Amino acid sequence: MLQIKKSNSIITAFILSVAMVVSILSKFSFVFPIQIVIFLLVFSLFIYLVNTNKFKIDLYITALIVFFITTCLSYINADFKLNVRDYIIILSSALMAGFSFSFLSVEWKKKIFIVPIFIALWLSMILFIRFLTNPQGFFYGDNFYETMALNINVIAGFLALIYPLFFIYVKNKQNKKAFIALTIFVLIAISLTKCRIAILLSYISTIIFLFEYRKNKIIKALIVLSIVLLVCSIVYVSSLKSSFNSIGDRFVWWKTAYLIFKENVIFGCGFGNYMVLFKTFRPELVVNTLFAHNIFMQLLAETGIVGVLGFSVLLVSFYMKFIKRMKEGENSFFYICIATSITSFIIINLVDYSFFVPANMLMFFIVFSSMFYIETEQRKNLKVNLYICLLIFVIAVFFLSKPIIANNYYKKGIDSYVSGYYKLSIEEFEKAINYDKKNPEYYAQISRAYFALYHNNRGEQGQIYADNSIRYLKQAIDLNKYSAQLKESLAAVYWNNDKKEEALKYIQEAVKYDKYNPYYEEEYYKIKNS
Repeated sequence: MLQIKKSNSIITAFILSVAMVVSILSKFSFVFPIQIVIFLLVFSLFIYLVNTNKFKIDLYITALIVFFITTCLSYINADFKLNVRDYIIILSSALMAGFSFSFLSVEWKKKIFIVPIFIALWLSMILFIRFLTNPQGFFYGDNFYETMALNINVIAGFLALIYPLFFIYVKNKQNKKAFIALTIFVLIAISLTKCRIAILLSYISTIIFLFEYRKNKIIKALIVLSIVLLVCSIVYVSSLKSSFNSIGDRFVWWKTAYLIFKENVIFGCGFGNYMVLFKTFRPELVVNTLFAHNIFMQLLAETGIVGVLGFSVLLVSFYMKFIKRMKEGENSFFYICIATSITSFIIINLVDYSFFVPANMLMFFIVFSSMFYIETEQRKNLKVNLYICLLIFVIAVFFLSKPIIANNYYKKGIDSYVSGYYKLSIEEFEKAINYDKKNPEYYAQISRAYFALYHNNRGEQGQIYADNSIRYLKQAIDLNKYSAQLKESLAAVYWNNDKKEEALKYIQEAVKYDKYNPYYEEEYYKIKNS
């Protein structure tokens, strides 16, 4: 087996470690500039490895390419293309990170896994400190989890993904006792999250590890104790929630995903767009959500049949390689831990959405790719390839920097708008649109600025402002037709411009696209009876 050069391994380890740390320390952020930084980090590594190494296209690489392409195809028919673009960039970072990780030997993979392990310990420490300082508020929440992630289940998902990796180091003789203590510490932290499925699977992972030493009498006793603790934990966590309404909510969320899929069978509604279409397609009044809480149902809705098939091929390649690794026998325990980690995370995402959080997606594909090793040999004529790679990188930086520049102008426009400088805010919003024409929020904000000018000036000039406000709102709706809020805003502009018929048309559309929102119905009757 050919080995990747040590210098390549060091560079790969460093860049992937930085990417993981940035993704977590940014509080599991969806903030686009942060995701661009991570993308450029991983993309530079990807270009470097492809430029310096020759490798064969095997089933694993083919599966990565197929999943990426099928996800990109969802952009074709997507309504809210901005969201799809952002999520494809997030997925690209994760896939390239996983691809790069598969160049490393098992020993180098073990070295890099120290990074997510210490991140898991850091998150566990935060949970413990919060629990000790505010035990009552810990379970019922305030704004603590919102500063860390969308909610506690996101953290639980990350910890459950990383937890089986601890066993790799527990089995080693070096620092064994310390890693046993740290493993128990993280297991208790997972229990504190009261995420039932994460707790259940973490205890099962523990039992799988202990089963390796089942001939030892003490270990047999620990296996029995672990099973007892598992049952007790399930009873304990169940008692923390007085009702199981979340199960009923999930059924509705899954049904919503299916209804979206029925309208977008082949390519889906666009990767990341479930949150955009949820209110329109939900069959009954239920708690609002951004995700379907089932990885396959969400992929079905967002990427259609082709996307689910692409992801299925990826999973098949993983478990086929796992079976092969077990037959080979070398580093078998390492691969058992990897398979346990990935399987646990997939099961968690049958009822949750941790996979779709950027930091978790990045970490998932890094762990996922640990099952594979890409054989390489050194390329020749690197200078020619290097110039091509640099050109590609510069082009990527150029296009990816435009949305960041646009966002900067947008923020300046908001500041001017809040300060009452409406004409100045319009100039800033127009600059933002020039750099990012796919963002409906920029059009909506410039419409608000024009409407504010119309409100302050009802004369002939004011009508021009009203017309511009309407024009930009229509452009925003063209980019996001499922937004009931945009349609309601347009109805309000028409109504205030004494155009009742047009106002009724758009407020009726707002009701149609969010039929369980009583506010839009109230506005409809208010306009109708005016």
